[in-house]
Amino acid sequence: MSGGALLLRVGAVCVLLLAPLQDTRGPVAGAAHAAPTHYWPVNRLDVRPQIKTHVMPEYPADLPAGVRGRVVLELRISADGTLDRVSVVRAAPRGRFEQATLKAFSAARFTPGMRKGKAVPSLLRIEVTFGD
Repeated sequence: MSGGALLLRVGAVCVLLLAPLQDTRGPVAGAAHAAPTHYWPVNRLDVRPQIKTHVMPEYPADLPAGVRGRVVLELRISADGTLDRVSVVRAAPRGRFEQATLKAFSAARFTPGMRKGKAVPSLLRIEVTFGD
């Protein structure tokens, strides 16, 4: 793994915290608020946000055991550690694991990302893998 990625495996679900795939020249503008919020890619932070809550996506009940899948999420984390937005960047196979992954991460809480000693909104991409 490169770029300081962190891999977490719990049972058949694996979560990979990815280095940002965004332009890293500065903050990323968000459209979720009336006033623009700038989200700092994690590689531009002094301290990355850390997950505080236990997150375990459930394997979809309508799928037979053993089906493998991967979902990449983009998390826009506010300066207080709550999520402003969670969105699917890509998934394979499509239409199988996205809902379970979104449901699990939509309630997640984080420690805030820090830049120059100040809590700032941050942008984090994660990869969740289902299967062995």
